[in-house]
Amino acid sequence: MTKHTPDLFKNRSTTQEFLFSHSDDIIDHGDSQEVSAGKDDATSAPLGTLFPDMLDRQGLARAIATHMASAATLVAMAVRIEWPAAKRSDDGKETDIAQDTLTPIATFCRAHDGTWARIGRARIACVFPHLSETDGQVLAQGLLNAFSDARLSPVNIGLAAYPSTNYARSQIVKNAEKALEHADFFGPGTITGFDAVSLNISGDRHYQAGDVTGAIDEYKRGLLLDPVDVNLHNSLGVCYGVLKDYDNALTAFENAIWLAPEEIMAIYNKGYILLLKGRREQALECFLAADTREPNVFEVIFHIGQTFMKMGATEKARPYLEEATHTNSRSGPAFKSLGACLNELGLTKEAIQAYKHAVKINPVDAESLSTLGRLYVHREESPDVAAVLCKQSVRLSPDNGLFRHRLGHAYLHQGKLDRALAEFERAEGLGHDSQAQIDATQSRMMAAKASRETA
Repeated sequence: MTKHTPDLFKNRSTTQEFLFSHSDDIIDHGDSQEVSAGKDDATSAPLGTLFPDMLDRQGLARAIATHMASAATLVAMAVRIEWPAAKRSDDGKETDIAQDTLTPIATFCRAHDGTWARIGRARIACVFPHLSETDGQVLAQGLLNAFSDARLSPVNIGLAAYPSTNYARSQIVKNAEKALEHADFFGPGTITGFDAVSLNISGDRHYQAGDVTGAIDEYKRGLLLDPVDVNLHNSLGVCYGVLKDYDNALTAFENAIWLAPEEIMAIYNKGYILLLKGRREQALECFLAADTREPNVFEVIFHIGQTFMKMGATEKARPYLEEATHTNSRSGPAFKSLGACLNELGLTKEAIQAYKHAVKINPVDAESLSTLGRLYVHREESPDVAAVLCKQSVRLSPDNGLFRHRLGHAYLHQGKLDRALAEFERAEGLGHDSQAQIDATQSRMMAAKASRETA
């Protein structure tokens, strides 16, 4: 997903570990795409000829809407079969699904009055009328057994049933596909029913793709199936936070906290939303509570330090920011915040070291470059280095008046009065108050000129 609110904890559960586990075969949430029949690697006959009853996605949808329309119950299975990616034909092209892999599915569907279709490069859907979800579990196990008996690689199966809460019969195949993505986490040879976790995973896919509204819809549907799923409440709150709907975000996080008082994700997220709303004291209470439950989580201690800084409690901020840099030694923002903290405490030498780390991690961090240059000027050290750092910050952010102002001071540190004056004037033009420096520099230039004339 696009990086809207990176400071919110989206999900620390196992669901995030199997997102995009099959990036080459993503669920089609929109209009279905046609899959060409291709050719079997064992024969030259097209698969459509070998399996004339194998439909495509649209054909399966029509079958559900027509000759299965009177069925009070339906069961759908989404099957992911092994894709022979390593196999190549004589002309070097990748082969299609093998005939012997499809045969057990075709035979099984014919024996149980099922209708089947190819719905993806390596996915098959089977729909059976007049069966319950329990019947579907038995059928799915039978299909797994058929693959085992044929000594074929095991398949994964996602299972969905109709009727289901808030879903039309036309959605049963997509629900089975969502269950299949859930099944993929458990490895080959597994059967997974469509449930709230399936919707959590589907919502995560939408979220990662930048479709926050679609994610909210999936999480809400998941809560209809399981109202006490903590991850769903937390994920819903994150989405509302991304949309800046802070009141609904707080409600979602508070629901998650009520369900799982020791889970730090929702506690931290509530604190972060409170921070965005300007309620620093309450936010800090949440961060500290999260740190008590699970110490030294980077995001938590980092925001404790930052919040103390915003509240003017610099001494209290320091140990948390130092610990944050130890916990995540690749975080430029942590080192930058620590540098600001140490500078406020008058520890400029230590602040310089922190900003050096920030710049090393992110060489295009204009703010850290400019501040580091200013600190060198303040300590009257390394005038050439200070000027180089400040010039780099201005190259990166040419319209930043403060950075121009600091470059002017760096030039003064080098004794380059004309360049200093030019930068102070540019800073003034960009809205930074540099008039005092302009006047002082002009006075120095006039004094230097007078001195030369009388020499």
